[in-house]
Amino acid sequence: MGRIGAEQLRRTTLARQFPRIGGRDPGAVLDLFDHLGPIQSQVPRAPFVTVSSRLPGVPYEVVRDLFADHELLKTTSLRGTVHTTTRADFVRTDAVCRRAREPMLRRELQLEDIAPADVVAEVERFARHSWRPRNDIVDHMQAWLGERGRSFEANTFTGNLFWGHSGLIRRPKDNHWEKRTDTFHRVAADVAELVPLPDPATALAELIRVHLAAYGPVTRSDLSFFFGVGLGAVDAAVGALGEEVVRLTGPANEPLLDLAEPPTDGDPEPGVRLIPEYDGLLVGYAGPNRTRFCAAEHLAGVWSKVNGVFSPVVLADGRLVATWRTIASGKRSRLQVTMLPGESRLGADALTEPVAALGAVLAGEITDLEIARSGLTSRLG
Repeated sequence: MGRIGAEQLRRTTLARQFPRIGGRDPGAVLDLFDHLGPIQSQVPRAPFVTVSSRLPGVPYEVVRDLFADHELLKTTSLRGTVHTTTRADFVRTDAVCRRAREPMLRRELQLEDIAPADVVAEVERFARHSWRPRNDIVDHMQAWLGERGRSFEANTFTGNLFWGHSGLIRRPKDNHWEKRTDTFHRVAADVAELVPLPDPATALAELIRVHLAAYGPVTRSDLSFFFGVGLGAVDAAVGALGEEVVRLTGPANEPLLDLAEPPTDGDPEPGVRLIPEYDGLLVGYAGPNRTRFCAAEHLAGVWSKVNGVFSPVVLADGRLVATWRTIASGKRSRLQVTMLPGESRLGADALTEPVAALGAVLAGEITDLEIARSGLTSRLG
C-alpha cells in the first residue's frame, strides 16, 4: 500500500480536474463532461462556469446549444440534487438513483400495496411526449394516488418525489439555460438517444471509475457521499472493478482508493481560475474531506452547513483563496472578489484571463472588478 503526502495528493487531483483538452468546440465540452462525470447544477450557471474554469475561451453558444440539443442533460439525481451529465452518464446515474429512491418513495408516500416502480412508471407515462410543468406533474400524481387510497400534502418536498425523478430531464421556460430555474420536465428518452438502463451495480462501478479518474484518490466515504449510496454498495462496486483499483495511505493515514492506471495528461498547476458554485473541488468529497484545496478555517466562508450552499470560489496556486460574485446590469456585469481571511490580495492582472473566460461563457461583458481583503475594497478598472 503506497503512501501519498498532502502536496502530492493536491497536485494529483488538480491534474485530473484540469485535463488538457484541445479545442473549444462542442466535442471538447462533451469530452470534459465525460471526464469529470456528473456536475452539480442547482445553480443554473454552474455547468457553464465549470466549462469556463476548465476550458477557458468556450463561448456561450456552444454550451447553450449542447443543452438545447440535449447532448448535455440536466436532471435531479445524485443525493436528490441537480446534476448535468452527458448521455452516457445520464443512464448510469438514473440506474443508480432509481434504486436509491425506492425506500424514500415507499416511506414518504406510505406505499403499502403500491410498488414504487408503479409510481415511477406513472410519472414517466404522464411526462412522455410533452414537457410538463412541475405543478401539473404533482396534480396528476395527487389524483392518481388518491384513486388508489393514498393522499399526500403537496409541497416542495413531496413534489420533488415526482418531478425530481431521475428519469426526467429538466429545462427552463426559454433558452436561457444559464439563468432560469428549470420548471419543465420530460422523459429523457423522448428527446435524447439513450442506451438501455444498465444494472444499478454495474452502473455504480462505471461511475466510480469515472469519479476516481477525475477526483481521486478518494476515500470510501467520499464515494458513498457523492453517489448517495451506502458503504456496502461502494465496496461491492470497488470489488467489481478488481485490479483496476489500488489502495493508498493518505496524509492523515486515511485509506484511499485510486485507479491503478489513472490519467496523467492534466495540469497540476492550472493558475488562477474562477470556480462555480458547488464545484467538484469541494462537493466531490464528503464533509470532513473538503480541505484538499481549502484551509479548514476557510470552510465556513465557502460552505454553509445550515443550508448546504457552496459559494463560487477562486482557485490560485492550487488552493481556494477567495469567493466571488457577479452583479449584473443588462449584459454588463461587475465582478466582486473577496479574499478569504489571511490570504494575500490577488492582483487584477491575475484575474484578467479568468474574467474574460467567464464573460465569454455567460455571454456578458464584465466591465469592472472589485477585490476585497480584510474588509477593504479596491475598485480595479
